[in-house]
Amino acid sequence: MAIVELENVHKNYGTPVDAVKGASFICNDGEFMVLLGPSGCGKTTTLRMITGLEKITSGVIKIDGKVVNDLTPQQRNVAMAFETYALYPPLTVYGNIAFPLQVMKLPNTEIDQRVRQVAQALSISEILDSMPESLAGGQKQRVSLARALVRDPTVFLMDEPLSHVDADVRYRARVEIKHLQVVSGKTIIYVTHDQVEAVALADRVVVMDLGVIQQIGTPLDLYYRPANLFVAGFIGEPPMNTVHCKLEFVDGNLRLNLTSNASIHLDYSIASIQRKTLDILRNYDGKEVVIGVRPQLVSLTEPKQGGSPGCVLGELLVHEFLGKEGISQVAVENTAFECVTAPDIPFKTGDTVGLSIDFLNLHFFDIETTQRMKLQD
Repeated sequence: MAIVELENVHKNYGTPVDAVKGASFICNDGEFMVLLGPSGCGKTTTLRMITGLEKITSGVIKIDGKVVNDLTPQQRNVAMAFETYALYPPLTVYGNIAFPLQVMKLPNTEIDQRVRQVAQALSISEILDSMPESLAGGQKQRVSLARALVRDPTVFLMDEPLSHVDADVRYRARVEIKHLQVVSGKTIIYVTHDQVEAVALADRVVVMDLGVIQQIGTPLDLYYRPANLFVAGFIGEPPMNTVHCKLEFVDGNLRLNLTSNASIHLDYSIASIQRKTLDILRNYDGKEVVIGVRPQLVSLTEPKQGGSPGCVLGELLVHEFLGKEGISQVAVENTAFECVTAPDIPFKTGDTVGLSIDFLNLHFFDIETTQRMKLQD
């Protein structure tokens, strides 16, 4: 078994603010967990504390139920692939990949088999005799990744291992990493700032910002049930539309005023809204909230529909053709909405268009706490 547990882990570098603030989570045996967040959020520091390269300030880290706070990386039996390559200059690519197996004193035939197998998977078989100084950045990154994958550790820890890999190789390497985890059943904790990469790989994602864990969940949880405005804006491509508005109950309708002068509003019939949802929203009657809606769930319509429930008028600012789909940006007064459309649309820049938003696709966020209101969960 390879269960990794963090209990209220802090890291401070002697500054007034902790780099990691009370991180707590459990990575289950055989789970692919991704630490996701922007640069400086504490994800790499968290990974380095797990591997033993950074000493924790306080808290507890366990691997397989054993406290490892004071153990060296070697004693923890973990393998790590770094964003920086950390290759051994005197050794060939083959020697770099084989080195951890040689330290383990495995038979030469087994070492050779493992090295060539992982080299083929990462498309570096043709450079096994090359020296690190002669390699391009993407090649060095793949060699570093191969050196971690070739071992049989308790846990794989990967810090942005594909950040310098070319796009075509990145996709193949990503597939191979996921396939390795599924076949081997190994526990993997993987750091990235790329939410597309995180969603593609992870069983569960730990979203971090400013040293604090914002949400832990499956990719579906993060996409459909974001815990707060940060997660809502960080997960999804394009990101969720979020708009400040005033919430009011008027003449049997729930009205969402989208601008300060209340000239643009979305109306929804109260009769069509669940009682539990109404009970929660009535607490915000007359108050400002933030609404959110995924661009994939905003419909671009003919302008004549602009006055219908759940629909507003706007000006088409730009339409991007992306092959199988398009992305349109529409200005509603001073607010810009993005929506995913068909590749071709019957409108041109500057046209007045309608935006239709189903109430069930709306998320509501408390403006003070930034937390999402749990309406339909």
